[in-house]
Amino acid sequence: MSPDKNGVIKYKGHEVLSQEQAKSLPRNDRLTRIVQDMENVGFKRVRVSKIIDPITSSVLAIYRNQHKVISQYKTMLDNHRDVMSFLMANKGKSEQELQQEMQRFDANMADDKDKITPKVLAYRKATDKIWQENVKLSLKIAEASLVLAHTIHNSSDELLDKEGLMLLLNGGKVIDVYQLSEVRLHLAKLANEFIDDEKAIIDITKQLQRQQNTKIKG
Repeated sequence: MSPDKNGVIKYKGHEVLSQEQAKSLPRNDRLTRIVQDMENVGFKRVRVSKIIDPITSSVLAIYRNQHKVISQYKTMLDNHRDVMSFLMANKGKSEQELQQEMQRFDANMADDKDKITPKVLAYRKATDKIWQENVKLSLKIAEASLVLAHTIHNSSDELLDKEGLMLLLNGGKVIDVYQLSEVRLHLAKLANEFIDDEKAIIDITKQLQRQQNTKIKG
């Protein structure tokens, strides 16, 4: 979706985060706002036509799944603040330097529950499933966007011939459901991109996992 001249995307009384705005926000604000916008747009199913409904239902399913994935990621981040603070503080360091920082940190912790290494490993394990699902959804979002655009812009005559949708078009119902699907795909993409942008940190945890496994085996 394209923002207006003020850089704002408006939908049914809501100001929806644009891609440019999302990229400019601090990571925690960006995450919270995307989830909020998705919940404001909502998850209600709208039916208008036997031809269009399967497409919009597919969009809704993708939207719901992407909301679930980013919500899981948000919960995980909320539960792993120490890990995120540690990784961000040591961002840019080599694998060996990170390992040394972890060992140094843990050496100063008398209680095992305060040590960073187990938290980092738990965080990495939790991200695996989320990351894999996000990659799958990225492909589905791209495909659904193409199908939606093709159906509305290139198949109008076919739709009218098959179902006589002129009344619906005149009533604005098809346009409304198209806009709803469009904003859902837009927000799903923002959520997908957020998790994709987190890949660098996820990769760091994977490196730490491999190092820890090597250390244990050795």
